[in-house]
Amino acid sequence: MDLQILDELRADGRITANDLADRVGISRAAAARRLSQMLDEDIVRVVGIVHPLTLGIRSLAHISLTVDQPVRRVADALAAMPEVPFVSLASGSFPLIAEVRARSDAELAAVLDRVRSVDGVRETETLYYTNLTVDVLRPTQAADVGIDRVDAKILSHLQFDGRLPFTALAERVGVSTGTARTRVLRMIDNGVVRIGAITRTGRRDGRVDVGVGLSLRGPVAAGGDLLAGMPEVRFLAETLGRYDLLATIDADSLAEVVSVLDRLRALRSVLRIDSWVHLDTVKESYHYPMEVRP
Repeated sequence: MDLQILDELRADGRITANDLADRVGISRAAAARRLSQMLDEDIVRVVGIVHPLTLGIRSLAHISLTVDQPVRRVADALAAMPEVPFVSLASGSFPLIAEVRARSDAELAAVLDRVRSVDGVRETETLYYTNLTVDVLRPTQAADVGIDRVDAKILSHLQFDGRLPFTALAERVGVSTGTARTRVLRMIDNGVVRIGAITRTGRRDGRVDVGVGLSLRGPVAAGGDLLAGMPEVRFLAETLGRYDLLATIDADSLAEVVSVLDRLRALRSVLRIDSWVHLDTVKESYHYPMEVRP
């Protein structure tokens, strides 16, 4: 039941208890009770993730790291950096994976220098994103659109609590409930924000997150289109570096991971696949100060 609830929350973080009950096949009271427990116990967080372009973030990179100190100590140091929204302990040759999101290539380069200077970091390998095809919570469109100060205030609150009731949101922002509802729905429709569930790897019964790097023959965009249509792919980027595509597979079990990897190997355009398991997510946080760009 919990896995079904998680799937529904990923698709719509503001789903009502009534709709959740109908889709999972339980009573409304049971749905409301279990949802409340999952949120209170930090099994799941429902947040609003603002599209990078709306935030002015245009330079993104994936970093694989080797270390010569206990890996969790190094991971905690990386997690303290505001430009690093994601840090994970992983299997394979690189025991530590991180992501950097910056406003420019110059800022990205400066952050990478700071990462390499962290005590315990031995080696880094960087993949630069040339096209972010599927981001966290699967936004469906680019959102380089303007927002005003009221929108920015709304987004600031949703980044911390995606299920904040419209009445409470309106009170905090200083607008009517109707205005808050209209603006939230408009920003969701425009791809400015996606509201859904984030769970911590290592705390979910049975679920597995696997990173996948792919080298391709032929146009990279064509290969990306094939992967973007797979429901198990929760993240996908075209990259410069060792791989042409970088993906994250979210699966119910290792058996499902094997099945997905077999499907990828069967694609004619795929030359090579490397994969690694995300063992524990140290940080996954997409809270950013909201600024209104002129």
